Order: sequence, then structure tokens, then C-alpha cells
Amino acid sequence: MKNFLLLFLLLTAFSTRAQPPLMPLHIAERFVAREGWPAMRDYLCCEAAQQAKRQTLGQQIPARMARTCEMVQQTDTSAVVAVELRDSTGGNDFYLHFVKRSTWQLQAVRGLAMTNFGRQMLTVLEGLPPAERARYNQTHPKAEYDFTVGNIRLWISSDADIEAHFNQRQADFEQAVQLLQARPDFTATPPDEAAANADPAISALLKSLYISKVTRQAADCDACVAFVIGGLIDNTVGLLYEPDARKVPAMNPQSLIVVKPLGKGWYLYKTT
Repeated sequence: MKNFLLLFLLLTAFSTRAQPPLMPLHIAERFVAREGWPAMRDYLCCEAAQQAKRQTLGQQIPARMARTCEMVQQTDTSAVVAVELRDSTGGNDFYLHFVKRSTWQLQAVRGLAMTNFGRQMLTVLEGLPPAERARYNQTHPKAEYDFTVGNIRLWISSDADIEAHFNQRQADFEQAVQLLQARPDFTATPPDEAAANADPAISALLKSLYISKVTRQAADCDACVAFVIGGLIDNTVGLLYEPDARKVPAMNPQSLIVVKPLGKGWYLYKTT
């Protein structure tokens, strides 16, 4: 009997030690899964612990939505996991911010806010008859109908669709960077961004890319070139160009909620 008890204690201790702590990606996958997660509270802190009291986020998401988790960045003390939701109508994305304490814990959930306003605008614009569209062009010569519709569609698109747009037009984005870097007024401190955006060659290129403006004073990064797609107030989405990864700003739940690398110094970013 004593030998059996000793063996049982050893096996119990071994099984406890054999379970590694959950990493951010695994926590994210369980937190957004369709089924519940009884141990959820052990992996939440801060505002996330206040918001998810009875159900996981996955239980609150419609069951029809497919969920895909992707690690964006993980350091010794923080991590960000992107979650894509997708069904037959399209996709949407949000971001889980983790902090390392004694264990990894989810501290905040973020997503691009105020996109419903963009969807409402798009519905109204797409419903305009041809005569009204022509009148719109006359009253909005700097942002005509086709540009505005394309810009709003890109603003409210999923990350995957924005990335696909970038990949398809990457050569044009890089040409825009070359034109901007050739302007001393844009590379100066402070830059004359209005003059750069008004340059006929740059303006035409930006319109074809559905970019509302370029700036060096966005996304917590004075060194980056930011191609702003759109958004409202501080809730913006765009593309960053910064070939030196050391100068790319760090993500945080308070402002820069995601910076997704797209390769060769390009990033998709969102603020809130």
C-alpha cells in the first residue's frame, strides 16, 4: 500500500510539472474558441478581467464565424495576437494584447473603432444614381466618387484584404516613397506635408492607391512614412514604411493597437 501511495504521488507530481504554462497564442486560441473555457479567469488581468466575467470572447462571437489566430509579435514581457473572424460576407480583425507577469495574461482586446460609420457612408454612396454621382464629382473635386468609394472600402476592409491590395500595388507604393524622399520639404524637420501631398505626381499616385494622405507624424513614429487610408478621429488604419525595424514603434493598447509586418520595411498599422 505504501509503495502504491508513493507511486501515485510521484505520478501526480510528474504530471503537474509536465504541463508547460500556456503561451499567448494558445491562450488566444482558447479565448476565441466556440466552446467555453473554465480556466479563463486564470489568464486574464486588467481591463480584460473586468470585461470577460462569465463568457469567453469566443462564446460571444456568432458561431458561424471562422476564427484564425496569428502571432504578430512576442517579446519577453508583452505579446500581440491578431484574430481574424470570417464568414461568407467577409472578414473582420481584432487584437489581443498580453502582458507577462508570473504567467502570460490577456490584458486588453482592441479593434479599429467607428467602422460602422464607414459602412453607412458606403451604403449611401453606392446607392446614388449616375446623375447624383456626377454631381458628387462636381462638388468634391479633390475626392471624387470613385476614389471615395474605393477609399472607404479599403478603410473598412479586413487585414487580409488590405494586405492583398498592398501586394498587388506594392510597386506603386514604393514609387510614392521614392517621390516623397526626393522632396527636401518632406524629409525636413518639421516636414511640409501639405506641399508633398499637393504634388501632382504624388497626389495622382495616392488617389490611384485609395490613400487619403501621406504623413511623417502618425502612428507614434516621426521617422516612418505613413500612408493613411482613413478612419475617424484617432481610429485610423494605414500602411507604414520604415526599413529600419529598430525605429518601428512598439504596439500598445492605448494608441498603436497593431503593427503587422508585410515585408521589406512595410507594415499595416491601426490606431485607437
